[in-house]
Amino acid sequence: MTTIGWIGTGNMASAILQGIVRQSREFEMLAWSPHLKEKSGFPAQACADNAEVARRSDVLFLAVKPYKMEEVLHEIEKSLAPSTLIITVAVALPLSWYHQYLNGNAIIRAMPNTCARVLEGFTALCADQRVSEAQLALAQRLFEMSGTVRQVNESQMDIVSALTGSSPALLYMLLEAMGDIGVKYGLSRSEAYAMAAQAMKGAGAMVLETQTHPAILKDQVCSPSGTTIVGVQRAEQQGLRQAMMQALDAIIEKTMTLR
Repeated sequence: MTTIGWIGTGNMASAILQGIVRQSREFEMLAWSPHLKEKSGFPAQACADNAEVARRSDVLFLAVKPYKMEEVLHEIEKSLAPSTLIITVAVALPLSWYHQYLNGNAIIRAMPNTCARVLEGFTALCADQRVSEAQLALAQRLFEMSGTVRQVNESQMDIVSALTGSSPALLYMLLEAMGDIGVKYGLSRSEAYAMAAQAMKGAGAMVLETQTHPAILKDQVCSPSGTTIVGVQRAEQQGLRQAMMQALDAIIEKTMTLR
């Protein structure tokens, strides 16, 4: 049985781990974090410290914030077997940064999102030259248990992190605004959110399944002299498109400062 260790048990780690255990029982799960005792029902065996997790793991997920990563690597560097596959989900830190702390370990850099919790995640992967085909296939399989996976060049990871990792927060803001309008005009909040969320989910599915340009799909909703085109015009006047682009731009710029 392959043993998977988790250092860090926050929202991202929890989402990925839950996706795996819902799809498969073939892995032994180990974990440690300062907050693990507060997480009732967390589906992993608690270890005494990070070093124990590292020592016992065949695959080790590093799911801590970038500013904590150096401290964690110092804690585990003497406990890691050279054969242990490292998968880091920390934003911004390049693969080359890890080499100074690890004993020749194969490293995969992953950028998942918290939608993995409902098996609708997206994960971008890039691997260093030490990663074997079998190790990359295993990593891809683990993330596929909670959504879609795509391999990208490492130079694209900062952009991907904004488009897929951070963007759900912006989409939730749009959904919340849609729900507020529903409430204004008489819907219950739960009804309004359910309708808005389904519309958002359906719009995404239309792009993915039809492979049609979003502008064409938008035009198909806008009838001549109809109601939708009036809303599109107002959204343009209020800068909806620019607001989204500027928000993602700010995320990418901030990501680049974390190295």
